[in-house]
Amino acid sequence: MPLTGLSKEEIAKYETILMQLVPSEATIGNTALLRQLSINDQSWAKDRYFAIRNRLIEQGQLDLGKGKGGSVRRVRSAPIVPLQSRPVALENGTPQSERDLYEPMFNVIKADWSLDNGLDPVLVEITAQGGRRPDGKWTRPDITVASYKTYPYVPGRHFDIITFEIKPYDSLDVTVVYEALAHRRAATRAYALLHVPAAHQTSLQEIVDEICLEAKRVGVGVIAAENPSDYQTWQELVDATRHEPDPQRLNDFLSKQVSQGFRERIITWFR
Repeated sequence: MPLTGLSKEEIAKYETILMQLVPSEATIGNTALLRQLSINDQSWAKDRYFAIRNRLIEQGQLDLGKGKGGSVRRVRSAPIVPLQSRPVALENGTPQSERDLYEPMFNVIKADWSLDNGLDPVLVEITAQGGRRPDGKWTRPDITVASYKTYPYVPGRHFDIITFEIKPYDSLDVTVVYEALAHRRAATRAYALLHVPAAHQTSLQEIVDEICLEAKRVGVGVIAAENPSDYQTWQELVDATRHEPDPQRLNDFLSKQVSQGFRERIITWFR
């Protein structure tokens, strides 16, 4: 193994040296990068380079680029916007935009929904806010939940990443299902979380039925929340089908979509 015999400090030093040579905005080819690394240090053989490079990719610091021989680029981590960053706009007690729903629904998922679904330990984070979506359209869930379970007769810890796509009542249509489905490429379960105030339930019934029909077909869960701040008014209309995502997609998702603190807590679960 190319890193056998190296201490954690020595590996970290190699990682730092490699990152210093990666441009802040552009890609750099593997061949060119290895050539630069080898100029002053002959220990940078090809196998060691790729071992260090792949560690940095797994950690979410580098991403793969295109081009002959392959290339890498720095990953731009979206900043996590703290809660309480803005007042919630209300009209007769009803949030007026999707963003206004994030905080109250985050609080309910963390305090009530997770408990009701037996998730302990659990991590919950708003992942909708911050810079560009790293992998294109429909790749950033609004809220992300991480947890794991153990079972008395099944070996191992069973890890879950659960995503929520939130939609306010005045923006409901069937595309919320496809957004949630896109998140499920890197999640074990995905939900469409709909805000359906009591005053609009009758007028929205047809579109909610259409959303549920399509969600059942593709395995996405649907939750309707009358009051985003009160779990007693939340109703699960469609169960989310659990599936095992590709481990590489799951790792890439965690490296790009959640905060460093979120990732570090997950690491402690499996030490």
